[in-house]
Formats: sequence, C-alpha cells, structure tokens
Amino acid sequence: MTNVDVSSWAKTNIWTLSSGEMAVRPGLRRHLAPDSGRIFCGGASVLNQFTGEAWHYVFDCTSSVSTPRGLRLRIYDDNFDIFQTLTLGVNVDPRTITLAVVEGQILICSPDMPTLWGLVGSMMILAVKVASTNPSTTALDVPRGIVSAFCNRFVIADGPSLYFSDPIAATGGDGRTFVAQNQNQRPSPIFGLHEGAGGQLIVVTQRGTYGLDASASAVGILGNNGTAWQLLNHAESNSFHSSCSVAGRVFALCQNGYKLVDIEGDTVEVISDPMLPRAYGPRIAADDWRGGRMFPGDLGPVVSLSDAVSMHDLAAKVRSWWNRPQSGAAFAVRGMLKSADGIEFIMAQDGIYEPVGNYDADDLTATPAATQPKGVFTGRVTSGPGRNTTMRSVRAVGSLGGTGSIYVAVRGDAQSEVPPADTRSLVVGTSSWGATSVIYEPAPLAAVRWQGALNSHDIGIEIALDFCDTRAGTSIDVGESESATNRPGERGQ
Repeated sequence: MTNVDVSSWAKTNIWTLSSGEMAVRPGLRRHLAPDSGRIFCGGASVLNQFTGEAWHYVFDCTSSVSTPRGLRLRIYDDNFDIFQTLTLGVNVDPRTITLAVVEGQILICSPDMPTLWGLVGSMMILAVKVASTNPSTTALDVPRGIVSAFCNRFVIADGPSLYFSDPIAATGGDGRTFVAQNQNQRPSPIFGLHEGAGGQLIVVTQRGTYGLDASASAVGILGNNGTAWQLLNHAESNSFHSSCSVAGRVFALCQNGYKLVDIEGDTVEVISDPMLPRAYGPRIAADDWRGGRMFPGDLGPVVSLSDAVSMHDLAAKVRSWWNRPQSGAAFAVRGMLKSADGIEFIMAQDGIYEPVGNYDADDLTATPAATQPKGVFTGRVTSGPGRNTTMRSVRAVGSLGGTGSIYVAVRGDAQSEVPPADTRSLVVGTSSWGATSVIYEPAPLAAVRWQGALNSHDIGIEIALDFCDTRAGTSIDVGESESATNRPGERGQ
C-alpha cells in the first residue's frame, strides 16, 4: 500500500476553508441577473474614499450577435439597488472595460466606447475635455483606450500612445485634462495598464512589459522630461484583459498559463488539466491561453474560459477550476466586484454571484439547484517502463456520512460509496436539535474504497466528493498487485 499526496493534483470545484483545509468550493448564490436577452459584459466596484460606500459599475449588452448590442452602464449601490442607467448607443460587446479612481474622480475607459467621467457616488457622463490650469498648454480631447491610476494622475493607453492627465489634488485638477506635453509612447500596442508595487506604472505591451517609477508623476510636465522607462520582462501580450495586478504584482497570460511579468523570469503557472481519462467532468485545457480573460481576485489571479473559471489562492498555493454543474449553465466570467465590507463577487455573463454557503442557488434565498457541484482531484500514479503495475485498490476520505457520496475513478472506471453516518454526531434530517445522545462536531472524515484490477504504466485517478464545503482528505492509499511487478524474463533489482 502506497500513500499518495493529492494536494498538488489538478482540482475542480475545490477550495480552502478559513482554517486552511481543502474542501469542495462554497456555493454560488446569485445576487443579480441581467435583463432578459442581455448579458453582463464588464465592470468593477469602487469604494467612496470619503464615506466608505461601495458602488458597482456594471455594463450589459444584448446576448444576440444578430441584433444591435445596445451597450449600457448601470450603477448599483452596495445592496444592488439601481442608481443610474446610461445608454451609450454603441453596437458592441466590448473587448475590455477599465476603470480608475483618483481623488474621488472616476474614469471608465474602453477602446470600444466613449470615455466616461464622474465623481464616485454620482452620475457618470461622457468625458469632455477641460482646460488645463497651465496657460501654456492646450487641452486635447479625452482619449479612448484603457485607463489606470498613476499616483495622482490618470493615464490612458490608446495603441502605443500613453496620455497622462494633469495632476489632481484636493486643491484642484481635473481627470479630463490631457495635454500634448503629457503624451508618451511605447514601441508597440499596449494591452494592459496597472499600478504596481510602490506606485510604479506597469505597461504590458506586444513587445514586453515596461515600468515607470512613481517619481515621474511628481513633475508638472510628464511626457517630455526624459524619465527612463525600465524593461521589466520580455513577455508578449496580444489581447486586452490578458493581465492583472494582485497585491502589487502583475501577472499576464502566456501560452501555457500565466506568469509574473513585473520581473524577468520563466516560471509559468500551468492551468490546463492533465491529459488522462475522465469520469467526472470534461478536461479543461487550451493550446494557447493568451486569448483568455484575466481579472484580479483578492487571493490571486482569476482566469476565465467560456464555461469555467480558474481561481488561485497564491498564499495557500491552491488553484482550482470552478464551474456550475446545472444543465446548460455556462460560467463565463467578465469581472470581479467587491462590497464595502470586502465580500468578493464573481460577475459572470448570466449573473453576479457571491461564493457563500453550502449549495448553489439562483438567488440568495432560493432552494438548492437540482444539480450541485462535485469537488474533484485529478492526477496520475506512474511507474517505470520495467514495472508491470496492476492497480488493485484506492482508498480516499472525505467528511461525508449517511448522505452524499465519495467517488473514485481509475482510468475512467468509476465507483462511488456513501460512507456510513457517524452515530455519535448530528445527522442532517435525522437528529433532533438539543438531543443529549449526540456530539456537536463537524462531520468526521470517512473512508471509501475502489477495487479493481487495471494494468497500466499511466494510471489516472479522480477523487470526487458531493456537496459544497465538504472537507476533503489530501492523501489517498493506493494498492498495487504484489505479484508480477517486473516484466517476464526480467529479474528484480
């Protein structure tokens, strides 16, 4: 019997509890759904620095490509009550929508729509140029593109060009003031703008990632002061929403996954599932991830596919695909939102979801959806070419008892078992609250066993568990045949 640690295996619908233990991901409860025939297509949340209120800036468009897309902005308060609807008259599902805040002023920018301006907590309007307080300069029309805050300025990227706003302070300055003297260029089109560690401006381009120190923002005229750019990484970016900033570090998608691009390096976080037989859900993989979408999460980068999303907890070193198992329920993520008290929401095309509770539901108070997620670990046990490996058994554990199953599949041969209920503990739907004959404790880990006789040098194993928040054991016992461990005619060493 061999003990195998599965904590580093590929994961689907697995996450960490606050105690650090691995479990099936929390439930997904929908706070808000788009209007019929429409999808959410971008947005972000902003905290009002003066009041602490959270405001959600959410864009939607029609879901059909054969009709005008009718892009519009809706602003919601922290309770998802609508505050403003602004119809933009743009026939597009935008490639990206970016947002930045400086001293209470907000710019929302996209290469596919006019730039919007407002004060946090007030109405948004089309951004129209405002004259500079410097009489020797002339204001430009507010550019389109992608936007980031850079110390006390906005910066908008349009192709290879960068436009820095006039500085903004409590004593004056406007985020709609852009002058020719504050224009700069990079050697190729820009697809990502981020404010990194120490206030450094990180610019992700088609020919590498560049950094501009925060001290450059302190001068009156920024574009022509000879400030030196640093080439931070030679990685290429070819699409919008292919990079994000998490805790001051900038990540970008690459062919096999994603990596840090604010320093040179070749370490890649591979996000495709291993290639092996599957019994519980399809393999999630792509030949090239650079066309995906990437968003910043509280714990790590979030990478979106059409029907699943990769969540990463950098501190716990846990990465997992999340999906929604309901029939036809694609989980195409278009942004991340956050409440005033720090609760993170996932904005998919079909709704805004809070990861909370122990079941999926279409709203906060609904009964559980008919189909619930399974948490799955997927990996392989390999042997050398000289061994004649015959898999006889696999034992796995999870905190289920009396209801729900633990599933084990070896090379797609699936078996499941409902562990017996622990007679000392509460059993949902059976025990009486306040009974003196039971112990109030979490469901203990219980073991199940797969039995068979499969011969292979590349044995793929899946361990799956029912129900959100079910704790998962991170080791399994693998039993191999003790006879015929070497090929015929070969002597053991």
